[in-house]
Amino acid sequence: MSDILPMRQALAMELLHTTGGPCRVKLCGMFREQDVVAVNAAKPDFCGFIVDVPKSHRSLPSRDAARLALDVEPDIFTVGVSVDAPEASIGGNERFDVLQLHGHEDNDYILRLRLRTRVPIIQAVQVRSKGDVERANRSVADMVLLDSGQGTGSSFDWSLLKDMNRPFILAGGLTPENVAQTIGELHPWGVDMSSGIETARLKDPEKIRAAVAAVRSAGNA
Repeated sequence: MSDILPMRQALAMELLHTTGGPCRVKLCGMFREQDVVAVNAAKPDFCGFIVDVPKSHRSLPSRDAARLALDVEPDIFTVGVSVDAPEASIGGNERFDVLQLHGHEDNDYILRLRLRTRVPIIQAVQVRSKGDVERANRSVADMVLLDSGQGTGSSFDWSLLKDMNRPFILAGGLTPENVAQTIGELHPWGVDMSSGIETARLKDPEKIRAAVAAVRSAGNA
């Protein structure tokens, strides 16, 4: 595994820097074995695990998240999601193909983190104003994810996206029912869903299947 992981991280980096092509799909917040089974059957591009974020009911200790990620099929990239963690503590997340920063991390943080790891980085930005979009445009992360909050399940003012000048992953308020239309209107590089694929706060295998199918159909429309 130690030899394979850097190769996978390099492939994930290449994908994150690839422009054009069909919309990619990331499903996030897996925390049970049956969640991974459903993801493996649906075949998204990315599967996310929330690591050491106690306020999230989807969070897992880094060791447990990394162990669960080992069960993800090799054609799906794994993502370790952290929130305002000290750079020195991110080491455990290097067992994932991609790191996602979902707090108040800035460019200085990302540059310091890059001194410690070569794992590709997604930076999540909570979009509430034009200034937040400008921050996303200036990010030195390999990819930015635009969201309304941390797993709120609601959307932000998508009219702000007219000022985006780089590829982005769109999150917030997306469901199997609306994601295809949203892709057609906003043309994101990728989409991310978590609460939109849950029933009673647990991942729903049927919603997972439907979400990926909807994104794939949007790419063929």
